[in-house]
Amino acid sequence: MSRRLCIGVLGLTSGWKTILDQIGCWFEELHEVPEDSTSYSLLIINKSPSEKELHSIQLFISSGGAVLKTIKALDDYTPANKLTRIYNNDSPLFLTHLPYLDIYHQQSNDSLADLYDFENDFICSLKIAPDDQVTDRSYTRKRFFYKQGRHPDELVSKTSKHELTELVLSLIKELHFSQSLPFINKWHSPEVTPVFAFRIDSDYGDKTSIEKLYELGAQHEIPITWFLHVEAHEDWLSTFKDFEGQELALHGYEHGTSTSYEHVINNIELGLQKLIDEGIEPKGFCAPYGIWNSTLEEVLQKYSFEYTSEFTVGYDGLPFYLDSNSDTLPIQIPIHPICTGSLSRKRVCENEMTIYFEKVLESKLVRSFPVIFYHHPLQQGLAVWDTIFKKVNKLGLTKLSFLEYSGFWKERLLNKYEAYFDTSNQELSFSTESEGLIYQKSFDHNNFELISIDEASNIEILARESYQKLSHQPINELKELTSSTFQLLKTSILDWRNRKKL
Repeated sequence: MSRRLCIGVLGLTSGWKTILDQIGCWFEELHEVPEDSTSYSLLIINKSPSEKELHSIQLFISSGGAVLKTIKALDDYTPANKLTRIYNNDSPLFLTHLPYLDIYHQQSNDSLADLYDFENDFICSLKIAPDDQVTDRSYTRKRFFYKQGRHPDELVSKTSKHELTELVLSLIKELHFSQSLPFINKWHSPEVTPVFAFRIDSDYGDKTSIEKLYELGAQHEIPITWFLHVEAHEDWLSTFKDFEGQELALHGYEHGTSTSYEHVINNIELGLQKLIDEGIEPKGFCAPYGIWNSTLEEVLQKYSFEYTSEFTVGYDGLPFYLDSNSDTLPIQIPIHPICTGSLSRKRVCENEMTIYFEKVLESKLVRSFPVIFYHHPLQQGLAVWDTIFKKVNKLGLTKLSFLEYSGFWKERLLNKYEAYFDTSNQELSFSTESEGLIYQKSFDHNNFELISIDEASNIEILARESYQKLSHQPINELKELTSSTFQLLKTSILDWRNRKKL
């Protein structure tokens, strides 16, 4: 029997499209529920089904199909409005890479395993609405684990969007594997090795500090993306034009934030025009302080930036569109939100900073995730990045500028493929509209193959890989991150007072 390795979604929303686009799987919106499992490898039920749809779902399951039901499949669903951190203290092995989730949930004492329920091998009920969580725009101050009393913090998105997508992916995989089906998705790098990118927000940087960073990047052949605080370099913007192999993007004219439409658009427009006058045409933007708000969202729709990067709407994850049903906003490129300045404020010395970023690098690479760090010219840490850049080159990571990464990701989004699995002879057949992309083929949660498809639909195995075991700190240590909330509030107030207003 030939199974179509496509996911059908009943109640496809912008949020679910974002999640499935990040995963990179073949999916379709369901307008009619199939009764035969050969047509879809999995159904996602994200709305309360009608009687007819419910009957078809039952027939689909009876024929050997699998179903993932979200909380929206319930008749009495109401959105959760309580943000809570849920720890992973008793989950199965395929979820051990997730230490905790920050999500909106009605309960505050659940564990990660309580967020879903396997009725049997082929039916899973998810007790949250992940699509609502990944489109949430709100942010708060969070700590990131380092050492007791010295955990750095930053304003970031309230919900753990990356970890939430990973939870969904793991459940989707489990439902495929329970049917003895492989799971196929697009790889998240243009090469076999994961992506590495490095961003510099040039905030108030002087010529000396800027040139030192450029030389360090050039020495290690790192295609740094510079987000230029134009006002600070207005008298010597031409210097940046000589930065070979590095990308120039916009951070604004002034380094300030506002909820005033006029102030925000003027700040972008003036910075953009100053750069264009110097012969610099930036394709990307990131907001000062990483702060996204509804005014900025409205303003950015007037421009044609290829990408933007604000950790208050997403951090430590894969690129995504805030609204997958619209192309009026640039694609978001999440980064790790901690810089050397964050650590310096916790009195962490430069040697220990290196250890921190090495651990972050390792934690990402054991799951083959992209690694994206950032820095500011006037902060300490040249030796830190010298060490990290050497490791990146030794590991052979795929080094990209933000423009290159966004270009690849858009190509990935546009790519259409179809995959079928013959359950009798265990053979995979494949067709794709474009060559060059890499696909991931998984038969279990730990091991996978990276494959390519030629114009004749022949499959070539490029690499066989395994996820490495990732150990997390004990839960009692992780709970230090949410202790002393008064101190976090105090930091946020001081930060707000010191923040420049446009």
